[in-house]
Amino acid sequence: MKKMLAALGALLALLPLTASAFPFGGRASTVLDCVYNSTIYVNLGPPRGGEYIWTTGTKTYQFGPPRSSGQWILGLAAPPYYCIYKISPLTIYTGIAITMMGSSGSAAPPAPPTATGQQIKTVALPSGGSAVPSSGTQSGSSGSTSIGRVVISEVYYNVDLDHGSKPQGEWVELYNGSSATVNLSGWTIRDSALFDALPGGTMLAPGSFLVVGAISATRASWEVPSAQFVSIESPIGDGLSNTGDSLTLRNADGAAVDAVSWGSNSSAFNPAAASVPYGSSLARSTLTKDTNTANDWISRGTPTPGK
Repeated sequence: MKKMLAALGALLALLPLTASAFPFGGRASTVLDCVYNSTIYVNLGPPRGGEYIWTTGTKTYQFGPPRSSGQWILGLAAPPYYCIYKISPLTIYTGIAITMMGSSGSAAPPAPPTATGQQIKTVALPSGGSAVPSSGTQSGSSGSTSIGRVVISEVYYNVDLDHGSKPQGEWVELYNGSSATVNLSGWTIRDSALFDALPGGTMLAPGSFLVVGAISATRASWEVPSAQFVSIESPIGDGLSNTGDSLTLRNADGAAVDAVSWGSNSSAFNPAAASVPYGSSLARSTLTKDTNTANDWISRGTPTPGK
């Protein structure tokens, strides 16, 4: 599946421009469709792009080392574009499109405040069509639904060899802490500026879990019941960084319902939750309260998707 990132606001398409395009610059938006169904984003920090992107005619420059999404770039040339997918070992993909918006300097637009206009990926719902209550309860939880809403309950991003590789082996778990079944049709999970849409007809019962995986093989490797698992058959967002990243859960109206950030990313709360070790997951310590701080989150040495 090709990944795309739609620009927010008016777009300035620079595909026809030559190496003399240095007056143009701006926040990175749609960005690169690379071979092997991979996309490298110029507005994300290392090791996922940033300054490690160039073209046949000139480099795509960035003002300083990339530290977070939405940083500014300057300069563009005509395609094809060469994208470093990995620094070590050096892996280079060929891109076909870069789009930029706004301008550099004082005229630059502010960071987009909402998700309006974003490109949304769609996924297929597995047979069964709904997530059902788990037979167990999450560690540290009494099984109470007093948290009152659907939340992100566990994130697995530091993938170990027993469960695949990054980003294919990553997953996100949702928990319905309300007293009513919730229709997740049109809900999205946001990683940086890319959205994954939950499939239409997904119903999440009270006290139940839904595991959103990058590939279908994740369900078998973790022994997650099929009715509690959705595979998007594509990396979650642009892949989750071990050193710092964030996830936001939004409802069908686009309103943020829950969020978490870890490591060097403090966009959800500051300070962010600590990064977890290899093979561990970032999980809620309890499902009975939510303080919207890093205190809600712990490192779980034995991840528990779907329970």
